Amino acid sequence: MTINHNPQELPHLPILLIESKKVIPEEFYTGGYFKDGILISLCVKGSIEVQANLQNTTMAAGTLLVLLPQSIINLTNTSPDASFISILFRFETISDLILPTDYNFLKTLLHSPVIQLHQEDISISIRYLELLKDSCARTYSVFNESVVKYLLFSLIGQINIFYQQNETVLGPPSKKDKIIFQFHNLVHQHYSTERTVHYYADQLKLTPRYLTTLIRLRTGKTISTVITELVIIKAKSYLYASDLTIYQIAELLHFADASTFCRYFKKYTDLSPQSYRLSTR
Repeated sequence: MTINHNPQELPHLPILLIESKKVIPEEFYTGGYFKDGILISLCVKGSIEVQANLQNTTMAAGTLLVLLPQSIINLTNTSPDASFISILFRFETISDLILPTDYNFLKTLLHSPVIQLHQEDISISIRYLELLKDSCARTYSVFNESVVKYLLFSLIGQINIFYQQNETVLGPPSKKDKIIFQFHNLVHQHYSTERTVHYYADQLKLTPRYLTTLIRLRTGKTISTVITELVIIKAKSYLYASDLTIYQIAELLHFADASTFCRYFKKYTDLSPQSYRLSTR
């Protein structure tokens, strides 16, 4: 695929496909995708050093980066010949579809956003990207929006395979599976600001009791545990990958003050934020 620097977008469907020399295209920030969107970026040539959330690695040709909302990333040492193919879209784009995956996949992506693909997987990824590129360029059919949407959905399913998720426990998706998938989508968008069961129940038009019971039965976790895990991962990412003060991190995660954040962090990690920061450096 040639690098043309011109993002292609399908009208009425917020999906951008960009070929450029940047692993994170400018549109990721200018379009607000860093707040509520997902970035999938494939390195096709060259290399770059990436510190993403809690992972520190080098992206070379055939390496895939998947960034979820509010991820923390630092980039250094980009080679002059580096080139990337990126897709930007928002959770809401696929909110009515159900991924054939277990519910820890989004958490896996948060922990390990960079993965080196096997040669066969690289070829599969490029074919998908080419199909998406061609489909975004065609707007004459009323079916085109659905074609692009399902291609994107299928690509995400392939990424799930790349990460070798356990498929033996999965079955055909049900109405309850759709609720759980939508819940996880919402949580990954709003966990830093919304931490009550009532908020997510209202968004899904369910009673808090029903949603709490469903999440516990299907995932073995309470809603509070799901949210706490994400908050702690984000807090650790800030402590590990940035020089933000404890006060600034507490503010970004919407805690009342630094002391409240420190108590929260220590309750779930047995370490103070400062002790954790020192242990990772």
